[in-house]
Amino acid sequence: MSLTSPLIKMSWNFFNSIILLISFPIALLCIYKIHTYWKSKISQYLYWFILLSILVIVQVILIDIGITKKYPLLLLFYMPFQFLSPVLFTAFAYAYIDRMHIFRKYRTYFLTPFAVFFVLYVVLKVNVLMGYSLISMKTAAKIGAEWDENSALTLSLLAAVWNFKTIKNYEASIGNLPYQIVLKKTKWLKKMYLSMVFLCLLWLGVIVGIKIFDAWFGHAPYYPLWGLFIFFYYFLFFMGGKHLDQVQQKKMSQQKALESINDNFQISALRYVFNTTELLSIHESRYEVTEILSYFATSLFDKKNEEDVVWDITKNCIAKIGLEDCVIYIWDDNCKVLRQKAAYGNKEFGNKKILSPIEIPLGQGIVGSAAQNRKWELVKDLDQDQRYILDDKKRKSELAVPIFYEDRLIGVLDSENSKKNFFDERHLLLFQLIAKLTATKLIQLDKQSSFELTDDNVYYKELLRWFEEDKPYLNPYLGLLAVSEYLNISGGYLSQIVNKLRGTNFSEFMNWYRINEAKKMLTGPSFSNYTIVSIGLESGFNSKSAFYSAFKKHTGLTPSEYRQRHLVLS
Repeated sequence: MSLTSPLIKMSWNFFNSIILLISFPIALLCIYKIHTYWKSKISQYLYWFILLSILVIVQVILIDIGITKKYPLLLLFYMPFQFLSPVLFTAFAYAYIDRMHIFRKYRTYFLTPFAVFFVLYVVLKVNVLMGYSLISMKTAAKIGAEWDENSALTLSLLAAVWNFKTIKNYEASIGNLPYQIVLKKTKWLKKMYLSMVFLCLLWLGVIVGIKIFDAWFGHAPYYPLWGLFIFFYYFLFFMGGKHLDQVQQKKMSQQKALESINDNFQISALRYVFNTTELLSIHESRYEVTEILSYFATSLFDKKNEEDVVWDITKNCIAKIGLEDCVIYIWDDNCKVLRQKAAYGNKEFGNKKILSPIEIPLGQGIVGSAAQNRKWELVKDLDQDQRYILDDKKRKSELAVPIFYEDRLIGVLDSENSKKNFFDERHLLLFQLIAKLTATKLIQLDKQSSFELTDDNVYYKELLRWFEEDKPYLNPYLGLLAVSEYLNISGGYLSQIVNKLRGTNFSEFMNWYRINEAKKMLTGPSFSNYTIVSIGLESGFNSKSAFYSAFKKHTGLTPSEYRQRHLVLS
C-alpha cells in the first residue's frame, strides 16, 4: 500500500489547532531543560514526564486532524508514551523524597504495561503496513483506542494513588523531626498528585460520557480535557522548576550549615548512619539527642551478632532515655510473626533471656500494626485502644516504632509505661533515630561488613585535642569512665580506640601524657625547686610509687636520674 495519500483531506478545526499550537512551546521548553539539567536526575524525570505526556496528546491530535491518514508513515513513530509517563512521574517523586530504592524495587511492575503495549504497537504498525492482513481494522481500532486508553487511565490512577500513599508513609516515617524543607516538599508533591487524580477522574468521566450520550463522539469531548492537562503541564513546568530551584538552594544552604557543625565531633560520628537532612535535623532539634545517639552508636561498635545488638539497644534505652521497659521484636519472615528478642524491665530474666517471650502476627496489636503499616504508633491511653495486647502487666501508654532498612521489615522497637500520656515528641524522635541506627547495624552484620577504626576517627581526634589543649590528665582521678562520659561514648569503644590507634591500653595512654608533662617540669627552670614527688603529683599521678613505676617503664630512668642527666647535659 502507498505510504502517502495526498487526496485525503485533513480535518482541521479551531480546537485541535489551538491544542496543537499550545503543545509545541512546552515541548520545546522541556527539551531545552532536559539538555540544561542533564546532571540532575530529579529534573530529568520531571521534564521527561511533561515532554512525553505532551507527545501523547500530540499523537492523538495528529490522528484527529487526519495527518496520519494522509501520511501513514508517521504511525511508525508512534509510541505508547501514556504508559511511560506515569512511570517517570513516579520516579520523579521517589527521587524527590530520596526513596529511589523503593522505585527500583517495583519499577518492573510499572514498566510492564509499557512493554506490553510497545509490543502491541509494533504488531499494529506491521499490520497497517501489511494492509490489515494480520488483524482486522475494527479489532486494531479497538485495541488502539479502548484497550489502550482504558489501560493507560487505570495505570495513571493506580500510580497516583500508590505514590500518594508512599509520600504519606514517608511523612509518617520521619515523625516530628524538624524537617521543614521535607514537609514543604511533600506538601507540594501531594498537591501535584491530587491534581493528577482529579484530571484522571475527568478523563474517566469523558470515557463514560461517550458510552452513555450519543451526542458525544469522536475526539471533540476530549478537547477541554486535553486543554486542562496541558494547562497542568505548563503549571508543573514553571512552578515545578521554580520549586526545584528553591530546593536546590535550600540544599546548598543545608550543606553550608552542615559544614559549620563539622566541629561537633558527635554529629560527624553519625555520618555513616544518617543522611545530610537527618544530621541537620538532629543538630537543630531542641532535644538533647546528639549525645544520646552518639553513645548508642559507639556502644554498638564492637557488637558481633544480632543478640548483642538488640540487648545493647534495649539496655541503653532504659539507661539513657529513662524508660520503664523496652522490648525489641524481630520479624521472622518464615513464620510471619514478630518475636520478642530482647527486653529490659519486668520482662528481663537475666543472662539475656526474656521472661515468657511472646509472638505477635503482623497487623495484630499495636506492635503488629506498626510493623504492618511501617508507621510509628504513639498511644497515650491504652485503655482507649482495643488493639492493646497484654504482656507481663497492664500499662497505660505505649510507643512502637518499626525497624526497617529500605523497604525490608526488620522488627519493632517498643516501650510501655505505667503512666498515661508519658511518651512525647522527644521519645518519638529518639526511637525513630535509634530504630534506624539498629537497622543499619543489623544490616551491616548481615552483610558481614564493618567500620574500621582509623586515625581520622572523630572521637580519637577529639580525645587528642582535649588532652593536648585542656590537659585533663593532670587530674589524678581521671579515668576511663570520666573520659568516655566527656566524649559521650561507651567505655568499651574508648578502649578499642586507644588500643587500635595507639597500640596500648587506656592507662598507659594516660601515663604517656602525664610522663611528658613530668619531663617538662623536671627540666624546666620554673620547677627547679619542686621535689620529685611534687612533680609527680602535679603531673597527675596519685602516688609516688605510681609515678616512679610509670616513669621508669616509659623512659628507662628514674625521675631523679632523668633530672640529673638533663642538668649535666645542659
